[in-house]
Amino acid sequence: MYTFFGTKSRLLLGLCCLAFVWGCQPQVGPPPNPFDDIDRTDIKMDPPPPDSASMIGLHTYIFAKSCAVPGCHDGSFEPDYRTVQSTYSTLVYQPVIKNTPTGDYSYRVVPFDVEASWLYYRVTTEDQILGRMPLYDNPLTESQLKALRDWINAGAPDMFGDASYLPNTQPRATSLAAFNKLGGLDYRRDTARIDGISYYPFTASQSLDMDIWIGLEDDSTDLGQLQNARLLFSGDADNYAQATEITMTYSATAQVVPDYYGPNQPGFFHWKATIPGGMNLPTDNNGITFFRIKVNDGDHVEDYEIPRNNHSFELKLFLSFVRV
Repeated sequence: MYTFFGTKSRLLLGLCCLAFVWGCQPQVGPPPNPFDDIDRTDIKMDPPPPDSASMIGLHTYIFAKSCAVPGCHDGSFEPDYRTVQSTYSTLVYQPVIKNTPTGDYSYRVVPFDVEASWLYYRVTTEDQILGRMPLYDNPLTESQLKALRDWINAGAPDMFGDASYLPNTQPRATSLAAFNKLGGLDYRRDTARIDGISYYPFTASQSLDMDIWIGLEDDSTDLGQLQNARLLFSGDADNYAQATEITMTYSATAQVVPDYYGPNQPGFFHWKATIPGGMNLPTDNNGITFFRIKVNDGDHVEDYEIPRNNHSFELKLFLSFVRV
């Protein structure tokens, strides 16, 4: 009994001493950094000036200096010139909002094509009504214009130097305008809506020819090269299995609708379907004819179509009419 107690006591005492000694040892930390004592006071890393024909250079020397001012392109509206990235993302392959009277431009910047780039037109135009950019400031110098041309002709590369290419997406419909034809004149009908409610079917004449013009866009295919463009007419907004089909034709000369998007903002239409006067079309019990737009760009297996069954009924009513 005594021997066991003595052995246990000595073991316990030894452990306590070991813990005390271990606790008194200095804590081991990370090794010293051999680079902490380097004197950096004489090291200067001034970056070289950016290439004036690069995205960073154009932003530094032109967009940020001349345009990104309060009340101008400061994020209030596009293009947004506050940063290099916002400048690029609101210029390259971005659609034109305020266009020429004949709608000559589709994008603000078209890589590899200065003449098709709205931006270059805006900084060189002599149109006093439109105004040359930057407004209320000195025009760009010839060296600045050359830098802009060089950048576009090089593919409008992004801040990393990569050229830009248009993605190939499905075509899409953007607008419509319908006209009854009488005595050689066009009478617009898609604005004639029941009780003035815009989502109701528009009214048209049963006895007169009616032209329905559709605004189409595509990011890779010229409008005139779109394929199998047609309108399908049905008395059921969700069933076009037995629809009447009319082919749309392309017109290189646009049908211009004044003030379509607001005062002095015309709409331009190139694709048209003509419904002959007296032609019978399917209707529902209320006399409404629904129509669906279909078109293919030649790059996709499936046609683009609108409205689809999963679209809202308001949109389906918008693309419908009643003939009286």
